Formats: sequence, C-alpha cells, structure tokens
Amino acid sequence: MSKIHSVWLFMCKHKYFITILFIALIVGVVDEDSFMNRHPRQVHIDVLRQEIAHYKHQYDEADSKIRELESNKKAVEKIARERYLMKRANEDVFVFVNEGNKALAEDTETK
Repeated sequence: MSKIHSVWLFMCKHKYFITILFIALIVGVVDEDSFMNRHPRQVHIDVLRQEIAHYKHQYDEADSKIRELESNKKAVEKIARERYLMKRANEDVFVFVNEGNKALAEDTETK
C-alpha cells in the first residue's frame, strides 16, 4: 500500500509536469499530425516543390520559343526544316541516321 501511496504523492506533486509530458507524447508520437508523421510529409512537399520549379522552367522555355516563333519567320522555317524535313522546291535534303557505327545518308530527289 505504501508504494501506491508514494506514486500518488509523486503524481500529485508533479501533476503539471506529468500533464505536459503526456500531451507532448500524444502530439509528438501518437497523433495523426505528430512530428513523426510530419517529417515524411515535409520531404514529399519539398520534392513536389522541386517538380513545380522544374515544370515552371520548362513552361518558361516553351513560352519563349512560342513567342520567338510568332515573331520570327526564320525560326519557323528552321523548325520546319529540322523537325519536318521540309524543303524548298529546288533543294535536296540529306538525313543522317546514326545506327550504332553505321551512318545512313538519304538523298531526296528534287521535284
């Protein structure tokens, strides 16, 4: 009986400390929004912010290319020649394809 009484006296004497410790335990470990659960979420948020920055950079580059294409006709011609292999009526187009060590050149005929 004296052990129970001594524990009770200890709890009564340090009730505020025990209460604060109990709340800290709940907030720090047990709760759904505890510090243990917040760290992985914060890491995930940081990764998502990096992805946002990456996609914003890609968007800015694409936007500047679109503005250039809208304002510069030579840029449109360059894109048409490089990507779509377009040519003028009196030109020949050579396409080089790298397949390992082989280089293949294709000559299109003039129409």
